[in-house]
Amino acid sequence: MAMNRIMLVCALLLAGKVSGQKPAARYSITGYLKNLDSQTVYLIPHSELNTPNLQVRRIDSCVARAGRFSMEGILGEPNYFAIGIKGQTRTQLKFFILDNTPVSIVGHADSLERASILGSPSFRDELILHQSIEMYLKAQKNLEPAMLHAVHNGDATNSFVLNKRYQDLHNGILDIKSTFIGFNPKSFVSLFTLLEILPDLPKERAKSLFNRLDYSLQTHSVGKYIHDQVIDQMALLRQFAPNLVLTDKKEKPVTLLARKGNVLLIDFWASWCDHCQREHARLKTLYKQYKGKGLEIVSISVDEDRGAWKKALQKANLPWTQLSDRVGNRNVVGTQYGNNSIPMNLLIDKEGFVIRKGLHGAELEKQLALVFSNP
Repeated sequence: MAMNRIMLVCALLLAGKVSGQKPAARYSITGYLKNLDSQTVYLIPHSELNTPNLQVRRIDSCVARAGRFSMEGILGEPNYFAIGIKGQTRTQLKFFILDNTPVSIVGHADSLERASILGSPSFRDELILHQSIEMYLKAQKNLEPAMLHAVHNGDATNSFVLNKRYQDLHNGILDIKSTFIGFNPKSFVSLFTLLEILPDLPKERAKSLFNRLDYSLQTHSVGKYIHDQVIDQMALLRQFAPNLVLTDKKEKPVTLLARKGNVLLIDFWASWCDHCQREHARLKTLYKQYKGKGLEIVSISVDEDRGAWKKALQKANLPWTQLSDRVGNRNVVGTQYGNNSIPMNLLIDKEGFVIRKGLHGAELEKQLALVFSNP
């Protein structure tokens, strides 16, 4: 309900590879479903939820009598599960977090996915989170027909505006979910929500949210998976920026890290990129704010046409070093960082190591404030 189920299942499958689960939680499930009699009810683990039918491994099952059913047993650890009815498809499953809290499921067998879960703090938390983002989700859904219409009609301008609005809504949902995690550090919903939004979060933000989680959630298998993504791997991913020699607009050689000892922001752009022009307006403000504290900016053009680049430079009036990322018929710097789109930037520390890649807007402002608050 509160999460994209397909994305969540994929993430849970990855997290399930983590070993060391602690057999601790005892589950107890009772239920009453209208229009249900003499049918088998299954309890299915998350690792089986992407199977197209219910011919999968089950944790438990029972036969309902006059709409009533019950199951109990031992869990490896609290996790996402689903209740299903024999003969129904996976779209009719009821998803919920099962822990050692007894729960009751009440609803109708023909609309199991809309059944209520009683007695579960996790279900209450999911409901609160869903209600918080429901307006954003509806707004996104309302935008989708117009977005498709713009694409089919080749209306690039309207398509850009609509996609920007859709992304703003997505970012709003991300902020609400992040806030929920921060205020509910002991909730299993926070743990699984962090897993769901992990690909969309900057590493530092994900790390901060993970550190707020209760220790019992950090040591859960999903918590350990998240830990490996945002904590352990950060040191392994530390990348040293290559000190290459590029040419400026007068075709004079310039060493990329000539001013080592300062914080360096490398900005990849092109003369034909409208987004880059807006990005440069923001960078001018940040440059003015942090230049005196040791911020250097180097803009690197990926233009194939040096004439177009030089003409754009006259209009842009950028008060920092301008270089070209072209040697013969190829780019030499951007490709080392998977630079497949622009604008893109790299923030490099005083020692020449890459701090972050692809920071823009508010996230770049926050990162620079953090860097210069810890000289």
